[in-house]
Amino acid sequence: MFQKVLTAWLCVLLSLAVEGCTVSGSTKPIVKIGLVAPFEGLYRPLGYEVLYAVKLAVRERNASGGVAGYMVELVALNDDNEPAVAAQRAREMAVDPDVVGVVGHFSSPTTLAALEEYRRAGLALVTSAAAADAVTDGRCPNVYRLCARNDRLGQEAARYAVTELGAERLAIVHSHQQDLAGAFALTATHLGATVVSDVGADQGDWLLQIAARAPDLVFFTGDAVEGADLIIQARKRGVEALFLGGGDWGSPKLTQVGGVAVEGALYVTSAPALEEIGGTDEFVAGYEALAGQRPGPQAILAYDATEVLLEAVARAIVAEGEPSRAAVTAQLAETNWTGLTGPIAFDARGDRLDPVVYLHQVEAGNPYRPVKRTR
Repeated sequence: MFQKVLTAWLCVLLSLAVEGCTVSGSTKPIVKIGLVAPFEGLYRPLGYEVLYAVKLAVRERNASGGVAGYMVELVALNDDNEPAVAAQRAREMAVDPDVVGVVGHFSSPTTLAALEEYRRAGLALVTSAAAADAVTDGRCPNVYRLCARNDRLGQEAARYAVTELGAERLAIVHSHQQDLAGAFALTATHLGATVVSDVGADQGDWLLQIAARAPDLVFFTGDAVEGADLIIQARKRGVEALFLGGGDWGSPKLTQVGGVAVEGALYVTSAPALEEIGGTDEFVAGYEALAGQRPGPQAILAYDATEVLLEAVARAIVAEGEPSRAAVTAQLAETNWTGLTGPIAFDARGDRLDPVVYLHQVEAGNPYRPVKRTR
């Protein structure tokens, strides 16, 4: 009972948090879009990073007259970055007929858990962070993804590790993203490196195996908190290898949990740092006015995801005279938009065409230092 009350109050607070996204007293009709992100728990900072980006995109549209005669209202719900909660939030979005599209979720497990609800409701989902290959495997034809797939991220991580870092002996510790680990191993082996250890993070002896086999580099597919803990344990055991992770490491939690132990760690991502893209002055100024701080990489992608969804809503209204979920989904398939991160269009699966991939390194005071950009 307490949890239900807490959740209800959280939804009320989030409704207050999106103040400025609706137009009080407006005579124009309203269309709603949703945002599902972690606004409580370990990943609360990520949730609010993307919330301000989505709010900014909605506010800018409303300030310029809305989308094809409709004003936009944002509905933001917390999923705690937990799969079961994510599925429930998707159901809550689905039962509101005025919600015609959703931005979220912000991890692969939560997105995969919610896909069936979006498919059943015919409700479009635009994700900027869920990299698992299975997100666009056909189970939900109305999902569109701005970030690169895990198979692409794994390939680029391996190329960087072997050809630019010169790593020859590699260890892989995999968590929930087997596709990321598999792509890394296959590419690294093809390039001539040797995988000396390939273990699951749930295996009790993973640290002993890594310490015994002295790899040059350890690739880990878990999230930022898991990655920070892994690095701390490995350093205590005397492992001196470089550490390389997937896109989930692009979170303040990596440095908050890992401290100095994670400095020097690298990760592969589709979310750029501000200095890696141009034309952001207006975006940065608007974001800082709302959030009181500079936007992180996930805010940049979330802003683009929202712009893509809003543009699809506008085209759907023009085409049909009013917004509908089916029309928004159809228009997303025809996306041809240039955002902060460059041209955005989708293939038949809903994956972004030719997404840019970045390598970032963690240093003191800057968890997003760019070291490599590749297509």
